[in-house]
Amino acid sequence: MINIKTIVRFLKTKCASKRRVHRTIGVFLIAIATATIFIHNFSNIGGNFVLAFNTPTASIDASTEYRVQAPITYSYESRGVSWFHAGADLVAPTGTPVYPIMIGTVEEVNHYAYGFGNHVILKHADGYESIYGHLSKTEVEAGQKVTLDTELGKSGSTGFSTGPHLHLEIHQNGSIVNPADMVPGVK
Repeated sequence: MINIKTIVRFLKTKCASKRRVHRTIGVFLIAIATATIFIHNFSNIGGNFVLAFNTPTASIDASTEYRVQAPITYSYESRGVSWFHAGADLVAPTGTPVYPIMIGTVEEVNHYAYGFGNHVILKHADGYESIYGHLSKTEVEAGQKVTLDTELGKSGSTGFSTGPHLHLEIHQNGSIVNPADMVPGVK
């Protein structure tokens, strides 16, 4: 086990000043934070990990013909950079049924302890792909065809999550698409 004294001693030997120590620590922290964004691609283990962030004080009620009925807390670009949070978070109590935004085929069903947690990835026509993250339960299998009435799973708070919600992310030919451009009512 590495203790804090070992880390401080290492930093003192590598850095000539306090400023360099602070800069080095900052770089390590940024690297760790960035790595956690991608960890869901590599950890296929069960469990749940919840991060406690500030709870939003306002929400928007989005009721649409696309069966999206939930207050939206963080929109497509609300975290400052789209690669960090490239979707919309739709607040919903754990266990709320989740339906696809378009007909398609289930490409993946994953159960991760990090990232999107339990999530479903669908392939649609014209190069579209949609991701439904933080599900408490999944109801579909890879290769399954889905319609607008197919229940994909239940909303939840698995993976890196701030509380019960659905993370909806959309891509076209590998490029991120703002959910507000695809699903009316999502802003």
